[in-house]
Amino acid sequence: MQNGWRGPSLGRIWIMPDNDLDLLLIGKTGNGKSSTGNTILGRRVFKSSPSFTSVTKHVQFDYSDYNGRIIKVVDGPGIGDTDMSKEDAMNLVIDAMKHAIAANPQGYHAFLLVVRFGVRFTEEDKQTIRLLKHIFGPTFVADHCILVMTGGDSYSPEETGMDSFVDWCSTQQGEFKYLLEECKQRFILFDNKTKDPMKIKLQIYDLIKLVDNLNRKRYTDSHFQAAEHKRNSILVEAKIPMIKEESMREASLILQQLSHVQLDQPERQMELLKSLDTRAKNLISSIRAQDRQTGVLTEIIQNTQRIVECVEEQLESTENALKIQALREEHRKRLEELRAEREKMRLEAEEELRHETDMKIQALEKEDEENNSKIKQMERKLQADTEVVQEEFLEAKENSAWELIKLLGSTLLSAVAPAAIAFLKAWATKR
Repeated sequence: MQNGWRGPSLGRIWIMPDNDLDLLLIGKTGNGKSSTGNTILGRRVFKSSPSFTSVTKHVQFDYSDYNGRIIKVVDGPGIGDTDMSKEDAMNLVIDAMKHAIAANPQGYHAFLLVVRFGVRFTEEDKQTIRLLKHIFGPTFVADHCILVMTGGDSYSPEETGMDSFVDWCSTQQGEFKYLLEECKQRFILFDNKTKDPMKIKLQIYDLIKLVDNLNRKRYTDSHFQAAEHKRNSILVEAKIPMIKEESMREASLILQQLSHVQLDQPERQMELLKSLDTRAKNLISSIRAQDRQTGVLTEIIQNTQRIVECVEEQLESTENALKIQALREEHRKRLEELRAEREKMRLEAEEELRHETDMKIQALEKEDEENNSKIKQMERKLQADTEVVQEEFLEAKENSAWELIKLLGSTLLSAVAPAAIAFLKAWATKR
């Protein structure tokens, strides 16, 4: 019967006792993660491979019985390979970690973070820890990790000058010291090359004791889901160079076409501006979607938003120019109407004035005719009166008072009558 399986062979029923342990191996590729899993299981199950894809396509796991305690060991993906693009590597690691979490629905009692003894803790190691925190959550090291240092076969108190491995750890500085402190001094040295059964059992015993001291709070799928925001962040960070390149290319093309817009012909520019507005909004929508609400692409989003605003400002200015142009055309037509109306009124007023003047002229002409008629009547009357006087004169010249009558008649004929006729003619002329 295979280790870890209990009960009758029929049906291969798995019995999970209360004191079972579930462990997940994590760490940088090449640190001996798979070998550590094999040591815990007591047999060669996990195969080390330099190929990132072969390690992470399928999460490996198996079981072991240690003094009645069933230990499930899951070999997580190695981190740090560079045979693929950064984005592809991140996606593959996260996808494999999802499978690792799904492989144990009840969760894990501990993460075994595997590092190598005898080599300098590098910036790459630091970035590996940072990546793991993004995958599993910022507190997973402090709350769920045990630091397993492989290469125990090369540890020598004589070479280190320390009485024990614990003493050696206490002298460490820099990033490795911070890692030990973050793990709350939960560390163990593993010799995966030893053939000594007692040493192997003692290593596993010390490891189980460290796991038991983790207060047995499992890291479950709920913890993993809570860290999704951080996982999204690292995926977005991996795509930043590509997103920058694509966004800058599209933004440059938009700005280039925007610079050719002229307000003196707004009706010809509207179609272009609407097209640029759509492109700019599609660009920022794409970037926001890729950001996954992580805030990683905030700077790119802000820069792109400024381009959107610039296009919208230009579009608004062009729309205003069209409105002004339409208003000017409306004013032009109104002015033409008013000028035509004014000309019409002028012509109508001139016609009315001409009519009034004609009426006045006709009235004056009529009055002149009447006055002329009166003058003629007066002339006829005076002529008649003169004739009467002459007749009377002729009759009176035979009278004895001839001289007096002669004098009076002469005065009347030579002074009074001509003066009166001249006055009337002058008055008529003035009229």
